[in-house]
Amino acid sequence: MDYGYALTQAWKITWKYKVLWIFGILASCGSGGNNGGSSNANTSQDMNEMPPELIAFGEKALAFLEQPAVIIGLVIFMLLVIVLTIFFSTIGQIGLISGTYKAEAGAEKLTFGELFKEGTSRFWKFFGMNFLVSLPFIIVIVGLVGAGVFTAISADSAANAEEFLAGFIAAICVVFCCLFIFALLLGMVIQQAQNAMIIEERGISESLMRGWEVFKSNLGHLLLIAVILFIIASVVGVAIALPMLIVVVPGMIAFVLDGAQSMQPLIFMGLCIIAYLPISLVAQGILTTYIQAVWTLFYLQITEQTPEIPKDDTIVEYA
Repeated sequence: MDYGYALTQAWKITWKYKVLWIFGILASCGSGGNNGGSSNANTSQDMNEMPPELIAFGEKALAFLEQPAVIIGLVIFMLLVIVLTIFFSTIGQIGLISGTYKAEAGAEKLTFGELFKEGTSRFWKFFGMNFLVSLPFIIVIVGLVGAGVFTAISADSAANAEEFLAGFIAAICVVFCCLFIFALLLGMVIQQAQNAMIIEERGISESLMRGWEVFKSNLGHLLLIAVILFIIASVVGVAIALPMLIVVVPGMIAFVLDGAQSMQPLIFMGLCIIAYLPISLVAQGILTTYIQAVWTLFYLQITEQTPEIPKDDTIVEYA
């Protein structure tokens, strides 16, 4: 395997075809992203020492959020956000795989409309495969949490409930750790299946079988490239989050040390976050584009496929 080629060629494609950044931003909507912040459960300041205006604002906000119409509206809004996130992240993933394949084949240019159209035409197959794979995890997690809450509520006494919860939390942590490791390995299988679906135009079952076959036959190579990409993503992710942490941490410290008497640290922190958010989104989109390009190019290597050069396009030469 030529790891160097996949890593360097992916960056050349990422930098030349900047339209892929848009799909990288869309694809990153479905990932965890970069989160930063801090919390402190212990405080020496009494709530009564907070500014009266802030207390009054908090009471009004709580009263507003407790209204049934507001609760229903928030639920509908959250569902809409979830649906849009799934839709655009799926379109983004399809666009990145298809765009990388065409770029490697030598396409002179890639257009947003072309890639977006491919994403919509293959949306349901791509989404269906990801949903089928995720469904068992959702059922197991919801079932475990639901069973734990129901048993704790049905306990004869508070002591029995606490004793059960202590054991249950320890057990569920072990289960979640096992699920996490399994999910990481399964994620590599799904990555290969996604490439197979878009590049080789396979169906759901065929793509999953192809993904497992590629994973099983190239486990060592896939683990190594996964580790390399994890290191790259971690370093770049920290670099992306660092400016936000530089603003958030001092702002929160200043707010707490001042006894929450002044809102200026929070206002300044909020303005800085809003100003940096577009830069963070673009940076995250570039990172997502690069990582997906590496996976796609590596898939072409391990399956020994040569992309077909479009008849109307010329081979792109990289400086």
